[in-house]
Amino acid sequence: MEKKIKEKKSFKGIGIWNFLNKIPAGTMFVPLVISAIITTICIHCGLGMSLWDYLGNPMKDLFGSTGQMLLIGLMLFCTGTTITGHDFVEVGKRGVWIILARLIPAYAICAVVFLICGVNGFAGIDAITLTCCLTSANAALYMGIIQPYGDDSDKGTFPIMLIFSMPLLPFIFLSCFGEGSGNILSSVMQIISLLIPFLLGVLLGNLDHKIRDVFKGGNAIILPFLGFQFGSTIDLVKAFQGEVILAAIILTVLFWAVTIIIPVFVDKFILKRPGYASVGSASLAGVALSIPAMVGAYSFNGVSGADAASNATAILAFVLLITNILCPFFTKWNMNIYFKHNKEGAIKVFSRTHPELLDQVYDENGNYRTHHHNHHYFSKIFHIKSHKENIDTQNKEVNKQDESTENKQN
Repeated sequence: MEKKIKEKKSFKGIGIWNFLNKIPAGTMFVPLVISAIITTICIHCGLGMSLWDYLGNPMKDLFGSTGQMLLIGLMLFCTGTTITGHDFVEVGKRGVWIILARLIPAYAICAVVFLICGVNGFAGIDAITLTCCLTSANAALYMGIIQPYGDDSDKGTFPIMLIFSMPLLPFIFLSCFGEGSGNILSSVMQIISLLIPFLLGVLLGNLDHKIRDVFKGGNAIILPFLGFQFGSTIDLVKAFQGEVILAAIILTVLFWAVTIIIPVFVDKFILKRPGYASVGSASLAGVALSIPAMVGAYSFNGVSGADAASNATAILAFVLLITNILCPFFTKWNMNIYFKHNKEGAIKVFSRTHPELLDQVYDENGNYRTHHHNHHYFSKIFHIKSHKENIDTQNKEVNKQDESTENKQN
């Protein structure tokens, strides 16, 4: 008798990572919320400090705020390894104009606020938090959003946008308005210490492509730990005060006004493009939450940076959540309007790079599909659940065709 061996079903896990990736900026935001909840409970239940501070090292540096600069240095290095000379060539075609269209007004507004209102800012938004917000862009989300439409020039914008989203430039800008705890030399050395990891990454990544391959996923590993560290500075009891929420809403509106209006004008009317790149970059990067701590020891006309930006992390966390959730849908709505009213332009732009996208948008007679929704592309980006049965049916039919083709070949 043949013995029947029962194969044990292997445990495939519970899909934690997949769940985090379904949430905009989830790999950083979810750990931030968890850490904030733990910190709030510990502070208000008699411990008087965060759990990570109470436990001491290595937990304190790994999950608490004291380890932020180490992880930022690692992130700068990993980002540097992804930069190539080709990226600068591609971004020069279009992306650099969109980046400049959002950064020049952003830094100009922040400078005016510093000069007129001082570090305390206006409407509960201090100038430090304002700078951290307006000068930021979520390059990772940008890449996910533009995937259905982007060409080499759009994709080449990613590493350059990543550079401008790093803490280096905002830190240099803020240090010009404040005074460090030491002399001018110490401030210069702080800037150099941020530059060295990045430049070292650029050098090693271009000297050896294997180094680039090893470290290109480094930021994905670092982000959850940064999330825990940011969350350790948030007391949710204070964060959910009316003034903090109101400041976050005002800052979100101001962020979109600066990062969408002028860049979209440049994208559509000067570069003659659909506008997905400018709208798709209008979301806050998680690393922006780390900048207030970097200038906490600075003094701005006698006001401590730490005191002025005491609510910065909580305000930026709210802005992060709102912009990362809504930005993909803004991009989708923009493109639906573009496809509906600019058929000739759409054919000219996408006929060479994405002809399959045009098939999704227009029927065989060239008419706009009112309910196309671009499911084939948007389902992975926006996690659309509408018409899910139709998508599943189409996927099953495609799989059956592939199986029958393989059987015939065998």
